[in-house]
Amino acid sequence: MSVTERALREISDDPFLRAFPRAEPFRFVLTLGAQRVLVDVGRETEARSGIDINDSWDFEYVLPQQAWHNYRQAVPPPGFNTAQALLARLGSDIVTGDRARWAQYAPVVERVLQILAGKVETASAAGTTLPGKSDIVGRYLPLTIQDTTYRVYYESAGSGVPIVCLHTAGSDSRQYHHLMENPALTERFQFFAFDLPWHGRSNPPADWRSRTYSLEVDWYTDAVLAFQAALGLDRPALIGCSMGGVLALQLSSQHGEKFRSVISLEGGFGNPSRKVDWTRHAEVDHSLFLSTWVAGLMSPASPIDLREQVLWEYGQSGPGVYHGDTHFMARIPDIADSLGPAKCPLHVFCGEYDYSSTPEMSRAAAQQLGGRFTLLEGMGHFPMAEDPGRLLEYLNPVLDEIAAG
Repeated sequence: MSVTERALREISDDPFLRAFPRAEPFRFVLTLGAQRVLVDVGRETEARSGIDINDSWDFEYVLPQQAWHNYRQAVPPPGFNTAQALLARLGSDIVTGDRARWAQYAPVVERVLQILAGKVETASAAGTTLPGKSDIVGRYLPLTIQDTTYRVYYESAGSGVPIVCLHTAGSDSRQYHHLMENPALTERFQFFAFDLPWHGRSNPPADWRSRTYSLEVDWYTDAVLAFQAALGLDRPALIGCSMGGVLALQLSSQHGEKFRSVISLEGGFGNPSRKVDWTRHAEVDHSLFLSTWVAGLMSPASPIDLREQVLWEYGQSGPGVYHGDTHFMARIPDIADSLGPAKCPLHVFCGEYDYSSTPEMSRAAAQQLGGRFTLLEGMGHFPMAEDPGRLLEYLNPVLDEIAAG
């Protein structure tokens, strides 16, 4: 299937491309199987099919015919759902030329591909909503972690069995709002979700501009245990996602006696490939780059409004914070072999579209620690945030076990 002239014209009128910030004009080429499209980005964004001998461009993004075919499917298979997912699956060689320019304008590449494939989605206010008036209570508390005291923000909701929630790399505890505002859950559980220092509404150290943030395993462990102790939580359950899910594995092994049960979402033993220079680079707006870097980890079947909310929260992270969190993810493989069996019930879940902590990685971690693995079919890397309703179909039996004691 060739790119249509109508799709090429739609690029000029697209509201996303009109709103996207830009500097000096540049050009890039999309090679989509046998067809090549030249995209000219200046005050306007224009595209035409075909390349001639006088054309020049800054970078090229190349998809083999089968990859382009898979991407165009209404529900593409895992690894073919976004431009960044394709990059992770096919390798970095599909981008040639000025890669810094590509990183600066990765969201433009993503959007142009969507238009050419006829896959533009628009979120609306009529999508998945939270209650008009929230029962979540937010507070600050001083938390001392390895001789430094931080002003840490946390939220709580519900009553019953306590559950501590750990957010993903570069984001914050808002990711758990759909669980924390679910009456069927809050009548049995009391959720505690905190923003790790440097994240969300928690403060970094006073001299943060003179530091390079880099998350270490021991510091992260101490932070979670200090939060639990500060609130006087006696053997709470723990749920963590992505880097929080990875730490959940480590806590179940080394501190499992402190928890009644541990749930690891998307928590294999780390992935060094998620640490890239473009998330801490003077020439690249990290918030714009992250809007595509993490988008590919989500399922195309998740509600678009919830996917957009995940990306908005990522766009608000401090400079270099995501990059520092992925340092933790890159270091975990170094300690994974030292982790013995979990000392509490361990439940490991992984979405089918997750190529950061793949189902294979999560299954291997569960087997090593003696946990129970469950594949989240058709789901992505942020299940509690991007598709909480479907997550609960898998999670409710585990929560029933936790509630029963």
